[in-house]
Amino acid sequence: MCDEKQSEKVDENVDEKVNEEEAQRTAHDEYIASLAARLADLAAKGEEVLESLGKKVDDVDAAYDKGAADAQAKVDGFAANMQEHMEKATDQLAKDLDVISRAIEERIGKPASEEDATPYEPRFTPAAQAFRECMQVGAHSDLLFTDPEFVERFANFAFDDVVSDVDLPNRTRFICWLATLLGCQGVDEFRALLPAALNMGVEPEAVKEIVYQAAAYLGIGRTYPFLKATNDVFMAAGVELPLKAQATTEPTEESRYAGGEEAQVACFGEQMHGYKDRGAADYPHIAQWLVKNCFGDWYTRGGLTIPEREMITFCFIAAQGGCEAQLKAHTAGNVQCGNDREFLIKVVSNNVPFIGYPRSLNAMAIVEEVTGAKE
Repeated sequence: MCDEKQSEKVDENVDEKVNEEEAQRTAHDEYIASLAARLADLAAKGEEVLESLGKKVDDVDAAYDKGAADAQAKVDGFAANMQEHMEKATDQLAKDLDVISRAIEERIGKPASEEDATPYEPRFTPAAQAFRECMQVGAHSDLLFTDPEFVERFANFAFDDVVSDVDLPNRTRFICWLATLLGCQGVDEFRALLPAALNMGVEPEAVKEIVYQAAAYLGIGRTYPFLKATNDVFMAAGVELPLKAQATTEPTEESRYAGGEEAQVACFGEQMHGYKDRGAADYPHIAQWLVKNCFGDWYTRGGLTIPEREMITFCFIAAQGGCEAQLKAHTAGNVQCGNDREFLIKVVSNNVPFIGYPRSLNAMAIVEEVTGAKE
């Protein structure tokens, strides 16, 4: 009986072990199947990724091919366009050369007259030629070749008649000419004359002060081109910029008012004390600006004396015309600071070649009006 029970127990243990092994095999098989499924899923996704990458590569290749084709088309178009322009330019050059060649042939075949054989040579007076040589400029002017008669007549008048008849120091003469050219907006002549002014004793600082002060009487729109021209000439002449500072007032209202009033008194007399407070009721700022800006910012600077500053102001106003009331005031200012009637007549006369007779005669009439009664 005992043996039967033991045998049954052994069988039960064997069955349990078999069942356990079977369960393990089943679990193992299920795990293997799960791994296989995951691998199959990864393989499918990998194929999708590879397919997507392949499409992107194809798209990139296509875009590159299109870009390359477009670039090549542009290059080909540019080359064709350049070829067309070159052919046209070559044709035009051939035509131009043909015209020139025929003109030369005609010229050579034509009997040379005395006028053709000898180009016009300007006949400068000895005084005009001597002054031109002193200026050390103008010898290579294009106008000597294109307009020799004009150069002859202008130079003989400006550099002989005017210089001989109007007794002014050369420095003063050129300061007046530069200021006058600013006033009449003769920037090309200003540029041409400025090297001569430097050669004739006008200091770079004086030139800059003439241009700076013009801003108060002509405005920046008409002054700016002359500032650029001055800098160009200075750099060509080896003048180091910026120049030494010339301001004597500080950029404060107190300093500008004080300096401006002092300059006004020097030009117009003691009655100018307190001028900043005597402006019109509806635009009092104009009188204030005249004191602190026109006089306080500019007349107080170095480089030019007060009489020289009044002189260039007279030149600015006379040259621009249409400012007779202001020209009267500054004629009186010139006389007040020492530039008398005789001197102003010389200044006006000196400037005739550069502003012409009408404005010169207007200026002379105002000098006569302001100073005539005192003579």
